[in-house]
Amino acid sequence: MAFDRDLAINNPLRYPSIMNKAFCIELAVAPWIIGFVLAAIPTTVTVELEFCGPNEVNHFFCDLAPIQNIACSNPCLSNLVTSSTAILATMVPFLTILGFYIHIIATISKIKSTVGKQKAFSTCSSHLIVASLFYGSAIVVYVRPKGSQHDKFLALVYTVIIPLLNPFIYTLRNKDVKAALRKSKLLRVLSQLRFSKTFVDVHSWKKELR
Repeated sequence: MAFDRDLAINNPLRYPSIMNKAFCIELAVAPWIIGFVLAAIPTTVTVELEFCGPNEVNHFFCDLAPIQNIACSNPCLSNLVTSSTAILATMVPFLTILGFYIHIIATISKIKSTVGKQKAFSTCSSHLIVASLFYGSAIVVYVRPKGSQHDKFLALVYTVIIPLLNPFIYTLRNKDVKAALRKSKLLRVLSQLRFSKTFVDVHSWKKELR
């Protein structure tokens, strides 16, 4: 998404030719393949550990660090592999996203129109906030897999809270959604006014009958 917006802002004339259907499919498939490969490496190393003690994980799901910490064998190698993989899977994408947005901000700062700047910043701010929250919490948890008392909360942030907030953050900035919300509010107000008017008419009609 950061690359898409950087390309749209810095190379708007070349955007349709570069962001064709085939390239979009490649951009969508590549993170899935890389993610599965990177996740398989520390998982394979963790499976090789020996478990002979307690089988209760101090977490709300079977994450790598809590499982490695209950192993009977030395988990140093698996911790090192997990940290190295986490750097590739979290810090590299996050720094790449920051690089794209720094390039975007440098371009936006050259725009003379204040309205144009506000529009460009509002378009990019939602994704930057979500990416910062997600990668920030994931980096703290996985780059140092020894574990801490805050890991469960941070894991809750990137597994539950951020995915739950994503639809609201992105859709509330959509013009069509905003128009639909305004329309629904207007319809609600109108229905309330109609109900009030009907109630007043019925009340006055009852008075006339008396």
